[in-house]
Amino acid sequence: MRVNQAVRPGLAEATLVLVTLIAGFGWLCSKEVLRGMPPLLFLGVRFGSAGVVLALLARWRGQPLPWRLPASSWWSAALLALAMALWMLALQLSNNLGVGAFIGSLGVVLAPVLARLMFGTVLLVQTLWAMPLAALGVAAMALHGGGQLAAADALFLASALAMSVFLNLNGRAGSQAPALSLSALQLLLAGCAGFVGSAYAEHWPVALSPAVWSWLLVSILLATCGRFFLQGWAQARVPMQRSAFILLLEPVWTAILAWLWFGSGMSASQLTGAGLIMSSLLISRRKPRRRGSLQSPVPAGKTGQ
Repeated sequence: MRVNQAVRPGLAEATLVLVTLIAGFGWLCSKEVLRGMPPLLFLGVRFGSAGVVLALLARWRGQPLPWRLPASSWWSAALLALAMALWMLALQLSNNLGVGAFIGSLGVVLAPVLARLMFGTVLLVQTLWAMPLAALGVAAMALHGGGQLAAADALFLASALAMSVFLNLNGRAGSQAPALSLSALQLLLAGCAGFVGSAYAEHWPVALSPAVWSWLLVSILLATCGRFFLQGWAQARVPMQRSAFILLLEPVWTAILAWLWFGSGMSASQLTGAGLIMSSLLISRRKPRRRGSLQSPVPAGKTGQ
């Protein structure tokens, strides 16, 4: 029994590292799928399929059906749908996934500021330190584009802003709904939004190549359903603060994999920006010293795609 108790935390932490690697690989999968499928259609297929799987699993475990959840759950799902739609559009335009991953991760830093505006929660000192670093990081990224963010990076930043609102709403919705049913609703609504938007604005391909089908299946089964299962198992066995730090590895893995897969390296200004953004993420995740200054906790692991 002592051996199992000693091994389990280490195994859970290793699983979380694997989750971040899968998340980084998911960026590559999505980029490959977008070679043959419009972004909103991909959003509908990927998240709609994963939502159906989670809804069936929730039903099997006796949890309520997603459409029977309270209004707070629907608001959080709507914000996730918006964030994912912006992310998909950005991903299609992006020629450097590493830069996009670091900018997209800023939702964690922005979330406490939005919590202050939305719910009047107290801002921690580390948040006040993290925000200027994050702003400098985005500015350094913009230097590579002649002083302004590329269209893809601007969409990634908009997605991070929408994600920060989602994180705040999701924290409240999670206290009123079972996690599995809530996740199923969020994915289903994102999928429906993708299908509707695609039907109005996109031309659907007549057929998909075998390569696109393969990447699509990997994206659904591994990068979405598999990642959700492993992350849920591991986070239940690792303290939230520690899991939050481990999950910050996602943009690092994304940048490394994008460099190996697509050869998309970073310029000096982009590397500087990535370092500043990573510093802001680490500072924002520091554990507060005084209990009286606690803000509404931001759920770990809700920043990745």
